[in-house]
Amino acid sequence: MKRSVGLLACLAAPAFAGDAPAALGVCVVDQNPPFSSRSAAPAGVDVDVAQAVAARLGRTVSWHWITMQERGGLGRALKESVQAGQCELFAGMPVTEGADDELSTRGLAASQPYVSVGYVLLTPASSPVRSMSDVRKLKIGAVTATPADLYLLEGNFNRTPFANGSALLGALAGGQLGAGLLWAGRVAGEDLPSGVVVREVLQASELQTRFVMLSRRSDAALTSAVDAAIGALRADGTLAAIATRNGLPTGIGQGGN
Repeated sequence: MKRSVGLLACLAAPAFAGDAPAALGVCVVDQNPPFSSRSAAPAGVDVDVAQAVAARLGRTVSWHWITMQERGGLGRALKESVQAGQCELFAGMPVTEGADDELSTRGLAASQPYVSVGYVLLTPASSPVRSMSDVRKLKIGAVTATPADLYLLEGNFNRTPFANGSALLGALAGGQLGAGLLWAGRVAGEDLPSGVVVREVLQASELQTRFVMLSRRSDAALTSAVDAAIGALRADGTLAAIATRNGLPTGIGQGGN
């Protein structure tokens, strides 16, 4: 296995004169903690994973910071970055149903997931609630039109929708709710209001967002090498350590779920 990974790394690494491997061009979204940030510390999950992947391939990284435009969003960002050849990899692509078809149309291929981020159960610190099994009769909130909101609706919980995470946290801190579900990416690295604590990391598959790296389908050797590197990083515990270092609550999956 080590031999095959090494071969893929060689195939995936363009060389300068003298056979020194060229830097791996990686596009990441700026100011998107806990996933990527040019100025914050830690730099983010996407940044750390891309750095670890490049190291596995024996390459340094040339970063290309993407400012997400309100008009066009992620689709425009892909078109103007990895599709246009600005970089070899785009780190931080959320996987959704039907994504493979859209990526194929764009001439892109996805790696295996390197992190899977779901929702956490929050309650007042004084609450006896420890898990979702304890909240059936309590008033529980979620941000409207999110997977958590749908999960509560379909489960016939005593659900209250909120416009955003800040409003939900305020209601918990003010004693207006018995519990709340909030995306773990929103909680990571952020101080919760006084008296509000994380009780459980929900593992339901419908609440998970998986993140992958994108490369051009024409770069088949790179795609295979990156996939092998992510698998190795999961096996040796690096992905779990990166998630923890960047503030994702304990119990968040490291992809592949």
